[in-house]
Amino acid sequence: MDSNKQQQIKATILKRIEEGAAHSVFFIGDFTNLGSAETVRKALKEASDMGLVEHIAHGIYAKPMISRFGKVPVPLEAVAMEIAARDNVQILPTGLTAANILGVSTQIPLTVSFITTGSSRVINVGNRKIGFRHAAPRNFNYEGPTIPLIVQAFRELTEQNIRAQEISAVSKYLDKAPDKSILAKDILNAPMWIQNIIKPLIKKYEK
Repeated sequence: MDSNKQQQIKATILKRIEEGAAHSVFFIGDFTNLGSAETVRKALKEASDMGLVEHIAHGIYAKPMISRFGKVPVPLEAVAMEIAARDNVQILPTGLTAANILGVSTQIPLTVSFITTGSSRVINVGNRKIGFRHAAPRNFNYEGPTIPLIVQAFRELTEQNIRAQEISAVSKYLDKAPDKSILAKDILNAPMWIQNIIKPLIKKYEK
């Protein structure tokens, strides 16, 4: 490939990065329609050297966000969602990740965990990790995002550890849920012990 073509590819990649919002995630495969993977990798390396993107994992780059307090790390949940979109698979937060999002746990796990319809793997992002574990399709048999999140969080905590504090946190989360209209339908797919806890909480959303 001649140098003019390489410069054109580099300019196109830099332009796309510059137009992207802070914390935009880029994969080498996003640009391979422009040229070879090696050419794209070199262009992204230059963009990284210029401070336009950060190399956060193998083949994955993110546009930094700068606040008045300094650099804001890209949320690993956002990276996971971008990976899922690229691979055309479903993912769902699980374990302590789900519990943390739901507000029933304040622990920040070093590994952000998801179940997926894709393959199991672990992606290293600095000193943290994104873990994907293949799960049966029945785990994704929900129309909305809220009930499956509760199911995954409660399974992590186990039934005997669901107390008034955890129920209160879930109730507050439900008040902000974007899928209130289908909670009553989705809860029917949850284990019975979770149904028994959640049904009284969602009764007020039923029409």
